[in-house]
Amino acid sequence: MASAEHGADQADRGMRKEYFNSSGAGKFLPPVFKLLEMAVAIVCIGLIDDPAHNSRLRVFISSRTVALAYATFAMFLVFSVVYLFGKVIRENFPWKLSSLLNLTGFILYLATAACILSDWSETKNRNYWPPNTQRMDFLCGAGSVAVVGALFYLIDLIVTVRLGMKGEIE
Repeated sequence: MASAEHGADQADRGMRKEYFNSSGAGKFLPPVFKLLEMAVAIVCIGLIDDPAHNSRLRVFISSRTVALAYATFAMFLVFSVVYLFGKVIRENFPWKLSSLLNLTGFILYLATAACILSDWSETKNRNYWPPNTQRMDFLCGAGSVAVVGALFYLIDLIVTVRLGMKGEIE
């Protein structure tokens, strides 16, 4: 009788492991993060465009910050699109490469956010505000969204490393 109960217990554990294993959902986390990161890059490009190119009378943002911002946002927008296209055609990227690119994305997004917010602060402290402060709001919004993008890349890095070390993603 004890062996029959033991066998049933083993079958229950096997069924629980097979049907209720949460590792299957872990494979969908990196593409979801790439969709979020792609959306953040698009929003950041949209927000920084007006202050970067329509500053005829007053300079709102330095040209170095504009170059860093466009390079960062465009590069990681392309990376996210390539990653998602690879998932559509069922081509896997090695988790170590994805982790390295996520670390690079985190560092560059954080540096871009710091430069944008620094330029915003310097412009604000000059004390000559134009009547329409919409460009200043766009600049502050781009810096804030870039901080959120850096957090997305950090979370994506942590998830990718954990899943990769467990062997759940390739």
